[in-house]
Amino acid sequence: MDLLKVILPVVVMLLIGMICREKKLISPEGIEGLQALVMNFTLPISLFYTFYRASISADTVIFPITFFVVTAGGIFVGRLLCRIVKEQDAYFPFTLTGYEAGMLGYALFGILLGSDKITQFALMDIGHVLAIFTVYVALVKSVGGTRQTAGEAIKGILTTPVLIGIVLGVVFSVTGIGGLLENNSAGALVGGVCEFVAAPTSAVILVVIGYRMKFKGIAWKKVSKVIGLRLVEQAVMVAIVFSLFRFLGGVFWEPLTLISAAILMILPPPFILPLYIDGEEKKEFYSSAISVYTMLSIIGFMVLSAVVLG
Repeated sequence: MDLLKVILPVVVMLLIGMICREKKLISPEGIEGLQALVMNFTLPISLFYTFYRASISADTVIFPITFFVVTAGGIFVGRLLCRIVKEQDAYFPFTLTGYEAGMLGYALFGILLGSDKITQFALMDIGHVLAIFTVYVALVKSVGGTRQTAGEAIKGILTTPVLIGIVLGVVFSVTGIGGLLENNSAGALVGGVCEFVAAPTSAVILVVIGYRMKFKGIAWKKVSKVIGLRLVEQAVMVAIVFSLFRFLGGVFWEPLTLISAAILMILPPPFILPLYIDGEEKKEFYSSAISVYTMLSIIGFMVLSAVVLG
């Protein structure tokens, strides 16, 4: 029964998203608006609220560092794998690393364990986001013959609402402002507002993802290659990360940390990837590959949920 409570909401909201697309109940512009609402308001506010009440210790800086290295290093591991299988498409390695935490990971984590336990997951995502807006985007753009300037990279980081929410929450926690809020009547007021705003986050995210999942006209042979190579690369990365956390011990080997890392690393490639790819045909292909891998990620999440709750 506990497993069904986790899985059914995911399935139902994805189906609602698909129905909204097929029946044209929501326009593509409307879906863009829902995504903007989540990414600019409900998710950042939820993370701010979680972090300002959390106890942040100095050693947790290892979480973002680890996933910066995993994400950025994954590009070069991906290139090596592509060389081994003689894959010539220069965009291919970018499907093998990076994780769609913003539009999927936070929703799945919240459904399984609750948003109040999301601290480790979000700290890992900080390193991942920094790698995406610096190394990842810069290299994707270079494939298309353009360059990302340092200013563009910094702007991308400083204007990411999710990152702003996390950083503000950490500042409130470390400076003690969060503790002061929690110990007076203002804390209950702030908490009530944050909880109310954040409540629809997971449901809206899953509707948006369901709306965008399309499985028609897919080049299955090449998509299967993406899936196979990504699974190989992520298996290697999981082994490295878990070995590191085992060596470090303590908070790094706690079940919550391991579950957080596992959820992050079963996620699909970043949904922003097709935005930086030149050529409509290639954009369509990589969008399709990400859709298929998203469905596999959700199946993986269900399996993980069964293990965690079993």
